Amino acid sequence: MQKKEAEEKMKNSFLDENYLTTSDVTLKPSLGVLSSRSKAKIRPFIYSSPMDTVTGIEMTKKMIELGEHPVVCRFIPEWEEAVRQFGNNPDVFFAIGTKGDKLEKIKTLHEAGIITGPISISIDIAHGDSLAGHEVARKVAALSFVQNVMSGTVCTGEGALRAISSGCTHIRVGVGPGSACTTRLMTGCGLPNLTAVYKIHKAITHMHGHIGTENNIKIIADGGIKYPGDAVKYLAAGADGIMAGSIFSSCLESPGWIQDDEGLYKRYRGQASAQFQQDLLGKNPDCAEGAVGPKIRPSGTCEEVVNKFRGGLRSAISYLGLTSIDAINPDNVTFVKLTAAGFHEGTPHGT
Repeated sequence: MQKKEAEEKMKNSFLDENYLTTSDVTLKPSLGVLSSRSKAKIRPFIYSSPMDTVTGIEMTKKMIELGEHPVVCRFIPEWEEAVRQFGNNPDVFFAIGTKGDKLEKIKTLHEAGIITGPISISIDIAHGDSLAGHEVARKVAALSFVQNVMSGTVCTGEGALRAISSGCTHIRVGVGPGSACTTRLMTGCGLPNLTAVYKIHKAITHMHGHIGTENNIKIIADGGIKYPGDAVKYLAAGADGIMAGSIFSSCLESPGWIQDDEGLYKRYRGQASAQFQQDLLGKNPDCAEGAVGPKIRPSGTCEEVVNKFRGGLRSAISYLGLTSIDAINPDNVTFVKLTAAGFHEGTPHGT
């Protein structure tokens, strides 16, 4: 018995010693207990990224209809309209910055009785573990009609705990892993996000006990999610949900489409990219921390993306010998470190 307990305690210890991405690991299957993957119990776990080519009004409407969590981009022209329409739905997050103009607008709408709450706010800054970020979090959390506060992006346990102390209920994890982010290239800063999620989960669990409804702290893994398996690995590392941008950017409901001779198109871009800052903010950055992707065309709907990720999650629950999304955590799964050949073996390579 002691040997088995020791093995269980050590099974994911390599995540304490190495900083890894979702591509560096796989999950070890266990004895399946479900008669069908359809029996797996799941709950909402998907957050759309607050980017100008991802979450506008139509995407927000569809995410609400599907029971998931849209995070409305603060730079879209319809931001105030979105607040007016959806401001009393706590499942919808509204992105604000540190300057205060968006927060003041929300206060004004509340004072006018247009929104009464509960409302959820996302502090949309790249360095969430900053004095400015924590100060905004304290101001937002102090408002009686605010229910949830999502931090700016963090990647350390210490940063997550500071965000919680500032009043954040949702911790957004990911400095540099996004497909349109160049922060690590431009600054040399950031951490591989799977281990960042794992260490933040451990830090919060150590300080606050098991994460759940008692203290309402949620970990949201943001960035680097291409496939449902990436989302599953983040959940297994301790996340409560995932935030994604690129997988939603080609959905018909996403904003930013332009017409050309061949139909609708756009370019998925980071909010720190030079193009975005020039177009929407009138800035000419000397060291932009975002990239602009190639021209893309509509390739599906928000519902199709959500259903694919829900289906992958249900299958994973079955493979892992579990019964529900809430059972997926570092205590109940075994991560296995991959070699480059091991990762390649798990991808289509002969078709």
